[in-house]
Amino acid sequence: MLLNPVSLRQAGASDWPAIEALLLANKLPTEGAREHLATSVLAVSNGGVVGCAGAEVYGAVALLRSVAVAPGLHKKGIGRLMLQTLLQQARARDIASLHLLTVTAPEYFAQYGFKRGTLAEAPAALKASAEFQGACPACAAFMSLTLRELPKAQDGLPVAVLGAGPVGLAAAAQLIERGLPFVVLEAGREVGTHLQDYGHVRLFSPWQYNIDASMARLLAPTGWMAPPDAELPFAAEVVERVLKPFAALPAVACALKLGARVTALSREGYDKVKSTGRDQAAFVVRYVQDGREQSLRARAVIDATGTWSTPNPLGANGLPALGEAAAASQIFHGIPDVLGAQRLRYTGKRTLVVGAGHSAANALLYLAELARQAPGTRLAWAVRSPSLQRVFGGGSADALPARGELGSALQRLRESAEMEFFSGLRITEVRRESSGQLTVLGTDAQQQPIEVPGIDEIICATGQRPDLRIGSELRLKLDPWLESTEALGPLIDPNLHSCGTVRPHGHRELSHPEPGFYTVGVKSYGRAPTFLMATGFEQARSVVAALAGDLEAADRVELDLPETGVCSLGAADADAGSSACCGAPAETRPAAEALAGGASPLSITAPASSSCCGPKPTREAAAPAARCCG
Repeated sequence: MLLNPVSLRQAGASDWPAIEALLLANKLPTEGAREHLATSVLAVSNGGVVGCAGAEVYGAVALLRSVAVAPGLHKKGIGRLMLQTLLQQARARDIASLHLLTVTAPEYFAQYGFKRGTLAEAPAALKASAEFQGACPACAAFMSLTLRELPKAQDGLPVAVLGAGPVGLAAAAQLIERGLPFVVLEAGREVGTHLQDYGHVRLFSPWQYNIDASMARLLAPTGWMAPPDAELPFAAEVVERVLKPFAALPAVACALKLGARVTALSREGYDKVKSTGRDQAAFVVRYVQDGREQSLRARAVIDATGTWSTPNPLGANGLPALGEAAAASQIFHGIPDVLGAQRLRYTGKRTLVVGAGHSAANALLYLAELARQAPGTRLAWAVRSPSLQRVFGGGSADALPARGELGSALQRLRESAEMEFFSGLRITEVRRESSGQLTVLGTDAQQQPIEVPGIDEIICATGQRPDLRIGSELRLKLDPWLESTEALGPLIDPNLHSCGTVRPHGHRELSHPEPGFYTVGVKSYGRAPTFLMATGFEQARSVVAALAGDLEAADRVELDLPETGVCSLGAADADAGSSACCGAPAETRPAAEALAGGASPLSITAPASSSCCGPKPTREAAAPAARCCG
C-alpha cells in the first residue's frame, strides 16, 4: 500500500528533469522522450513524480514507451493506472494500434493484450523513432495491441502531385514507373515556371545533377539524348531540354493540369479537428483553373510547390520594412535579367542589392557588367551579417568549380572600387523621397542607425519562405522556426551549420501526422537556404516507393553531393539572406543545386564530409544513452 494517494496528470516541459531521472533509474532510454511530453502522463504522490508513461503518436499508430515507476514503489498499481489512462487516451484519439519495445517486461505487457511480433511487422512510421533507430538493443521484444482495424487504401484514386517543376515531375516519373495513377497540378501556364523566372541565369551545377534518372529513363525511348554531364546549363535550358519533353510524353500530358492553382487541401468530410475515421477519407484538393473553382479526390498528396513565388521581404525582422509596399514598383524580388529584358530598368541607375546568397551574387555580377557597358550605372550591396565567409564560399576547394568561381568573382568585386558595400545593415524602413529616389534606413549589429540615400532601384535577394496556407486544414508537423518538415530542421538549420552536406533523408522525414501527405523539394526545407535539386530527385523516389508499399526501397536513401569547401558550426553568418536558387541555389552546401524551382527528392548518400557534417547537429544537449528498453 502507498502511504500517500497517487494522482495522474499530463506531463509538461518543466517535468523533464524528474522524468529523465526516473528513466535513468529504471535503465530506460531517454533519447526522443523529451519531444513527446505532450502525450505523456505522470503519477504524482505528495507533490513528487513517482511514475511516467508516454506515447509517441505517428498518425494512426503510436509507440508506447518510457513506462517507469520510482524504485521502491513497484507493484503498487502505479504502472497499471498509467497504462489504463494511456489506453483510454489512445482510443479517444482514434489510434488504431499501440506498439512497444521491451527487454525485461513482455509478460507484464501481455496482461494488457499486447502480443509479440517481429520488427519487420512494425508500422513504417515507427521505424524513424529514436527507439527503433538504436536506443533499444536488438534483443528487445516487439509487441503490439490493435485498437481498431486500419482501413485499406482507396483503390483507383490518383496521387496528387502539386507543382510541375523539376521535383514534381520527378515524382510523376517515379509514379509512372511504379504504375500508380496520378494528377499533376501546376499553377503556371507551362512546366518549370519558377525556373523560367530566372531562365537567364547559368546554373553552377552541371547537367549530371539536374536530370532525374527516372525522367531520363522514360525519355530515352523517344530518341531524347541527355546533354553532356559536365556542361553548365542555363535555368531555362533545364525547362526546354528536359521538363518540356518529359511533359509532352503521353503518360504525363494526360495527367498534367496547367494553370491549375491549388488553393486548399483537406480530407473528404473531415475538418482538421475530427479524428475518428479520418485516415479512411480521401484527400480533397481544391484548385482554380480557367477562372473556375474545382475539386479533385486523391489517395495521397505530394506537395512540390516550391518557395520561389513567396520571397522574403527586405525587413530584417521577417516583416516588410516600413514603406516597402509603397516602394514596390522600385523593388525586384529574385534575379532580374539585368543584361537582357530588364536592361533599361537598371541602366544609368544606382541599384542596391540586398542579400547574401547566390541570387545576390548573380545580380551583383550582372550589374557590374552593365556598369562597365553603360557609364553612370552604379551598384551597392547590403548584407545583414558582418561575416562573408559563407557568401564567398570555398573557392578552389569547392567540388563544383562554377560555384566556387561565383563566390570568388563576388569577392573580387567586393574588393574592387566598382561597388559600394554596407555590412551588417538590418533594414527597417524604405522611404520614397520627393525626387522619386529611395532612402533605405536600418541599424547595424550594434543597433547604430544606418542611412543609405539616393537609391533608384532595389533588388531583394533575401531568400524565400513556404506558403503554408493551402495546408491549413491538414495536420502538419513543422519545424518551429524553419517551417521545414520537423525532422529535417536539425539537419539543415543554418544557425547550426553552413556546410553543404545534408544527412540522407527520405519519406520518413518528409511525412506529416496527416497520413499520405508529403512535402518534397525546396518547400520541404522551409526557410532554410540550402536546398539542392538532386536532393529533391531522391526525395521523390523515396516518397513514391513508400506510397507503392516498397518500404525497403523507400528506406534505401543515399545522397552523394559535391562539397562546398566551407563549413562551420554555429555559423554566426547564417543570416537568412541566402536564396535557395539561382545560378546555384543559394545554398552553401554541396552541390547539385539546381535551384529554386525546385528540386525533387532524394536519392543520394552523403559522405561524412567536413567535421561538422557527420553527426547530426543537435539543438539541445543529448540525453545520456541508456542500454535497454522497458
